[in-house]
Amino acid sequence: MFYVLRRDDRYPDVWYNDSDELDPFISVKCPKYPEHQRGERDINTNLWIDIKKPKMGDLVSTVYSDWLITDHVAEIFKAHNLTGYKLHPVKVCNKKLDFNLWELVITGSAGRAHPDSGLNLKLYCEYCGLTRYTPIKKGLGIIVDETRWDGSDFFTITEYYKYVLITEKAKKVIEENKLKGVKIVLASDLGWDEA
Repeated sequence: MFYVLRRDDRYPDVWYNDSDELDPFISVKCPKYPEHQRGERDINTNLWIDIKKPKMGDLVSTVYSDWLITDHVAEIFKAHNLTGYKLHPVKVCNKKLDFNLWELVITGSAGRAHPDSGLNLKLYCEYCGLTRYTPIKKGLGIIVDETRWDGSDFFTITEYYKYVLITEKAKKVIEENKLKGVKIVLASDLGWDEA
């Protein structure tokens, strides 16, 4: 059974610092279709963030669905030998904290979702690489193709890489340590009604 990390609405998201010098996005311009222009996160750039509200969880979501963790959480994950992630330092620009924040960069993968998930390629632009998939279907959620899964405790699927999937082991570690700022949802419970 697999689960997905979701933000806990009781804890606010944090924002990227809005300085142009610290911009973590790269601009992608399509040579054929101007409407495909977009910003994509440069994963090699460390995040600089602003914390707008004083209340913070142990796991913190950014407005762009990146996950940040405290030193305390990093130690817990390491002590339990959880796999499928690396940590990048995060700089907080507008507040002084008595702990460090780390970006939880997911390295684990399950490749494409199982075909029974019904996640199909909707758009692929050969000129700029823009890729879109059909929505996650309510009642099916994300079905992991275990033959493609690398066995990591934290992982993503190709179609929806911003959704962080976790194993039963990772779920147990988060729950037993009463870590705040995150909800854990069954991967099969994700989805939207079809329009």
